[in-house]
Amino acid sequence: MPTPRLLLLGSPSNPFAKLLTDLTGSVPPLNSSGSLAGVTHEWDVKTQYYNATVPIWIDEIADIDEWQTEFVRPEAKEVVQAVGAWVYCFGHAVDGDWRETAEKTMKAIQAVVEEHSGFSESGVMLVVGMTANGGLMTEDQRASLDDACMDYGFELVDYGAKGINEFGEKQGFERLKEALETNDWSGTVGDDEEEEGFDFGEEQDDGSVDSLDILGRNEAEVTAELFGLKTSLLASGSVSSTDGDAPDVEHVVQDQAAEVDDLDFMMGKLLAVREQSADLPIAQRKKAAAKAVQELMSRDVASMDRGNVPD
Repeated sequence: MPTPRLLLLGSPSNPFAKLLTDLTGSVPPLNSSGSLAGVTHEWDVKTQYYNATVPIWIDEIADIDEWQTEFVRPEAKEVVQAVGAWVYCFGHAVDGDWRETAEKTMKAIQAVVEEHSGFSESGVMLVVGMTANGGLMTEDQRASLDDACMDYGFELVDYGAKGINEFGEKQGFERLKEALETNDWSGTVGDDEEEEGFDFGEEQDDGSVDSLDILGRNEAEVTAELFGLKTSLLASGSVSSTDGDAPDVEHVVQDQAAEVDDLDFMMGKLLAVREQSADLPIAQRKKAAAKAVQELMSRDVASMDRGNVPD
């Protein structure tokens, strides 16, 4: 399927160039009218889970009503459904009607999305408060938009903010980038990766790491499959007795108890990964799960090489 588009929207006076430079490292050439309206660009995304090239569409909204009328027409359905992330930028100031304009624009975007895609399929929706000099929004300005953002399904990003907030969350550009990176740019996955389902790697019948599915199974199923992997690893790493002596019963009991504790640890680790990655796109969830399983299996092999049970 085609790669979803990132649609960048705002008034003609909005400082798009700053956001584009921060996000992509460059600004595309202006159109014949000297603006960015109708111009396209690209964003090369590189994360620990995937690489992608995301097309960017830039549109300036001179008249909100006219824009909405144009985009709710049936002819615009294909364009709207191709959008994977909506980023509406507005300039905030101490005075002026910026709040009314921002709220009206969010309402128009929501109407367009619901008309053609249904709101559940809208993807990432961000409203970004910006100034030419990188100023911060005041608490009153943020509070005045909070209800509107919730009503229309947007997340408010104060572009001038830096670092993390009191909840440990990223702010400003870093939050915008983080939100976009967690979007499902599913058109960029390889042809051999599945869009549906939760298993990762190639299906194998040898009890290997690549056949373990932690995303689509319940806890009992994952525990059983982990136990099978664990048993296989221990069997392959065991050392035969050379003197024919019977095994030490006390040591066997201790080893079994340690194995139970280790399985509990592994189970907790994998379920934590599944929970933490629940909101990520499927392709990223597969990679996060595969990495966690591989780390745990490598940990066991290394421990057996040392002759002890993992801590």
